[in-house]
Amino acid sequence: MSIVDGIILISYFAIVFGVGLYFSRTQKTTEDYFLAGRNVPGWVVAFAIVGTMISSTTFIGHPGNVYARDMWNLPSFLTLPFVLIFISRRVVVFYRRTIRMSVYDYLEKRFSYFARAYGAAAFIVSRVVDMSATLYFLAIPVSFLTGLDVWWVILIVGVATLVITLIGGIAAVVYSDILQGTLLIVGGLVCLGIALFKPSGGPIQVLHAAWEGGKFGLGNRTFSWVRDNLWFYLAGGAIWAVQRYALDQHIVQKYLVAKTDRQAQSSACLGAMACLLVWGLFFLFGACLWAFYQLTGAPVPAEVAAVKDNIVPYFIKTQLPVGLIGLVIAALIAAAMSSLDSDLNSMATVIVDDYFARLRPRSSDSRRLWVGRVTVAILGTFSIVFSQLWIGLGTAMEFAVQIFSLATAGMLGLFALGALSKRATAPGAFVGIAACILFTAWSTLTSVKLPALNRVALNLGQFNYPLHPFLIGIFNHVILFVVGWATSLFLKKK
Repeated sequence: MSIVDGIILISYFAIVFGVGLYFSRTQKTTEDYFLAGRNVPGWVVAFAIVGTMISSTTFIGHPGNVYARDMWNLPSFLTLPFVLIFISRRVVVFYRRTIRMSVYDYLEKRFSYFARAYGAAAFIVSRVVDMSATLYFLAIPVSFLTGLDVWWVILIVGVATLVITLIGGIAAVVYSDILQGTLLIVGGLVCLGIALFKPSGGPIQVLHAAWEGGKFGLGNRTFSWVRDNLWFYLAGGAIWAVQRYALDQHIVQKYLVAKTDRQAQSSACLGAMACLLVWGLFFLFGACLWAFYQLTGAPVPAEVAAVKDNIVPYFIKTQLPVGLIGLVIAALIAAAMSSLDSDLNSMATVIVDDYFARLRPRSSDSRRLWVGRVTVAILGTFSIVFSQLWIGLGTAMEFAVQIFSLATAGMLGLFALGALSKRATAPGAFVGIAACILFTAWSTLTSVKLPALNRVALNLGQFNYPLHPFLIGIFNHVILFVVGWATSLFLKKK
């Protein structure tokens, strides 16, 4: 890296730390620390949603997948506009008038505290998995571009994010997302622009080559229960969209910090649609990246071609001029930090509101604020350590998708059981949760290959889960809902 690139990186960290220090002065209560006094403008909330949903996984993983294959994962995002119409009209205002801090408060009101505790635990597990993957996907390009070891990149970025979140609370998170979201989009546009305009034929030739090379394909369109296909990702994408935008604390918390109901609704729609455009930007970049190397004949080393997650860092290092490299590295770090800080604050919210406040109902607000800060430190440290386990996995995108779908633990089924059936009861929900856990444990252990071992954890022969592992994250929601509903009806009849 040049001196100019280094100055750009230092300037980015200085601004972000400045934002954290500025808002640290106002963090006096849990309402300030977790909800920013419910006084954040809607346009800032929209930036915060983009920053939360878009991470370094998007910057590195999606273009790498398109380069190596095609846009097989794009259908996962195509159902988002339809889901957001319902969420903005019905869900956002409902939460603002029903819950205090945690979305899982609804589960206790509908069923019991056990359902609330289960939902909160599932969220924490899924966030730790996602945070570790985010740090890993960030460390790959930054290590390649700066010469720092991957282990050190994870540590430095993880600790920086932890400190900013620890001192600045949710206010520092949402306002720093303005800078981070802007850098992410600018960095993606810079990379796409070079891939489009640097080849002699220009953008038309690049897009034509990508089309002829099948890079705009949507994967296998023939339905199958055992091979991945378009229909998997359409169904899974719809479930994912509802899960993330209606049920996950780190997004619902953004609805709660807005000044008014109308601003919260508009920010939900604006933020989600902006996310869809950003995802499309990086899918398009992956297609143009493949065409770029086909048209220019620029060599790609064997060690880069062997691991598709390496192609974007290699492109940045070899094709971007001085100054722009620093900008793109800052964009990568910003993409990661904007997701990580939001995850840390939302997990601390869940720990304080769903667990500590119940164990110590008479505890003071200052005590709960202290517990929230300690939680940020502990979970941030754990995520950094867990991220080290991703090192050496090669390409981990598919594994990350599978693990996240498992970590959701049937939460959509549980919320649907409470919202769609008046006859559903707490005992029925308990049995549904138990069935979901048993199914998820059996199917995961007998079908999901561990990258480090290249085999499943438990081989039961003919009793192994026979279908595609991606479907586990769909079936567990259905099983929880159906078993919970049927059990509720049976027990009432008895």
